[in-house]
Amino acid sequence: MKTAERRAIAVDRAVGRYARKLLRGAASARADENTQAQVANYRWAAERRELRAAQVNQVLSRLGVTPILFVPYRNFGLHLDRLIRDHDGETLRGLARAAFVRWTGYGLDPSILRAIAEQVFNLGVGPQ
Repeated sequence: MKTAERRAIAVDRAVGRYARKLLRGAASARADENTQAQVANYRWAAERRELRAAQVNQVLSRLGVTPILFVPYRNFGLHLDRLIRDHDGETLRGLARAAFVRWTGYGLDPSILRAIAEQVFNLGVGPQ
């Protein structure tokens, strides 16, 4: 099974779990209780998350990073993705630099973090 197929199956399963939670009333619902729209939004977010994770994995593979370290770098990428969805301009650049410092403090290689920010998100985050 190809990686893209596995990702699509993972998204479908996550969306199915979310839809079941909505039907049971175990997930937060909007005031209009439009579950179809909520499920569609959840699917969009899950697909975006999988796409960003795949892009980060490609960068890490090109850089020769050992697969055991993919998770923290992927989490950095997803952190930047969240920032991009919520901010822009100088605010985004400042928050991206702060994220770079934070994740470097966790012991991640600054050159790899910089490569992820530049190649996946087109953001400059730290000194060269």
